[in-house]
Amino acid sequence: MWMHNCFFVVLLSLTLATSFIEASSRSHWLDFRLKKTTVVVRNELEGERELRLHCMSEEYDLGLQVLRPHHSFSWKFHQNFFRTTQFYCSMEWGEEKVHWFDIYIYRRDYSRCENCLWIVKQNGPCFYDEASGAYDFCYPWSLKA
Repeated sequence: MWMHNCFFVVLLSLTLATSFIEASSRSHWLDFRLKKTTVVVRNELEGERELRLHCMSEEYDLGLQVLRPHHSFSWKFHQNFFRTTQFYCSMEWGEEKVHWFDIYIYRRDYSRCENCLWIVKQNGPCFYDEASGAYDFCYPWSLKA
């Protein structure tokens, strides 16, 4: 009886594992852990100004970066298990007030970029659209304090 139960458990485990592998290859529901996302932020402020950039998520603080004109900062990450990954950045230059923007939001960005390219201008950040080959999607600054 014990041997019969062990055989049944092993058979059931193999069946479930095979189903799991087939389902994951079809639906890509595990893709959020396998796919590594890169975010690149480039300083394109008018007037050749330096950009002070400080990006973070709930898990990571990427520290203060000072970007000279036309220079960039990038980082790579995997999505979190709950698919709620979000990176937000404070940006300032000259005597301007601090500006905020959610540079990566899973719901908005996961399906549209693996290499998420941004430029920062005075009016707000602009996202690179691979289809048009240009930074077409420009956003206003967030109202965070």
